[in-house]
Amino acid sequence: MTRPSRSVLVILIAVLFCCVLISTSGEERKNNIDKILSSFPGYHLLTLKELDSNTQAFIVQHFPKANPSLVHADFDGDGQLDYGLLLRNDKSQATKLVVLLCSEDVHCRSVYELDVSAYSDSVYLRPVTKGSRVSQTEAVDSNHTAPVNLKSYGIQVTYFEKGKVVLYWNKKLKKIEEVQTAD
Repeated sequence: MTRPSRSVLVILIAVLFCCVLISTSGEERKNNIDKILSSFPGYHLLTLKELDSNTQAFIVQHFPKANPSLVHADFDGDGQLDYGLLLRNDKSQATKLVVLLCSEDVHCRSVYELDVSAYSDSVYLRPVTKGSRVSQTEAVDSNHTAPVNLKSYGIQVTYFEKGKVVLYWNKKLKKIEEVQTAD
């Protein structure tokens, strides 16, 4: 085998290995979500089809590859990936936002739950990167509260054309805090 052939072979093996890792990671995440959903019997992830047409169109245009009902990131800064989920009851229109912190063995505990049923046709989630600076909207902040610099990832909860809230883990208080960032 010539030198260029060996290089090509090594590159092909590396690409194949990466593809297997990515595929395994996706399967692993799906299995984790299935396991998590089993902790919420009678609920499923809110689907894009359950949102109103304007919200659907916006998400498809701006976030075509994202799941609008799921954020998977390290919220508490422990190095383990956690979950923010929009869950809808299979039999009713009841919809809730749940934040789960997970340990290394993928055992997750719920640390935040909010009923978003009134906005279930227009709510979606997006990650907020570590280091972001979030400020309370002026309409809510008459005391001029200082902006928050996120020490880990947060979750932006958007109520399409109605408002936005960023959820973040307050390490000192050991709880999820909220900052309304838009009306």
